[in-house]
Amino acid sequence: MFDDHQLAALGARRIATDTDPDDLVLPEEAGRRLGLIAHWLAQPPFIFREWGIHRFVDGGLRALFCGPSGTGKTMAAVALARSTERPLFRIDLGAVTSRYIGETEKNLQQLFEVADEAGAILLFDEADALLGKRSEVKDAHDRYANIEVSHLLRRIELFEGLAVVTTNLAGGIDEDAMSRIDVMVDFPMPDAVARETIWQKLLAAMKLPQGDDLDVPALASHELSGAEILRAVRVAASYAASEERKLDMTLLQAAAAERVKMRAGALTG
Repeated sequence: MFDDHQLAALGARRIATDTDPDDLVLPEEAGRRLGLIAHWLAQPPFIFREWGIHRFVDGGLRALFCGPSGTGKTMAAVALARSTERPLFRIDLGAVTSRYIGETEKNLQQLFEVADEAGAILLFDEADALLGKRSEVKDAHDRYANIEVSHLLRRIELFEGLAVVTTNLAGGIDEDAMSRIDVMVDFPMPDAVARETIWQKLLAAMKLPQGDDLDVPALASHELSGAEILRAVRVAASYAASEERKLDMTLLQAAAAERVKMRAGALTG
């Protein structure tokens, strides 16, 4: 088994699988599709031979997790790894790819061999470059970039395990890239009910004295992603600890309102 330094040299990083599937707050359909992926991971290899389709389909399973930043795409990959007791490697595309196609192939071959040996799930996080429509070829650089992306997609398709590709793209995914995807899971911004559940889960996990004035539905009225809610809770808890006071509604509302301002600034900036 490669150690973390050797993995880093191949453009991979081991991710701690510390998220339980029960921690996810997702729409029913997204949960169902993640369950199908987990079921696929649990199947012994000979099952696919018995089904009789291994002659027509190379490699393992390619899943596309699509949705805005902070909606749980990476967290879902971590939960899948935890529930199936598999390691999870996050892949740095910039570190894997090289100036020369031959060198990229060598890097990928080594990476996939290590991942196969470990039974690992590969996470290509925020891999918009793999999924966007190929650019118009205006010069040698454009031609090389298109060739490299196409080559990488084909190589991922041959990987025997689960490869998860995440993207923030709402549309404009290249047809060739989409044809290589087996399962797509949508991660929308949480609605008010989902936001309330997220606030409840996070506050229940906090090991700090909490005020009697907490109003979770009021907190859930702020239109934030799950990751933004987590950061709001963390900031409010930091203030509570530094001021030696209870985690109360004033602190939580202020932190949530600040996240809303930050979101508005990012959208208009």
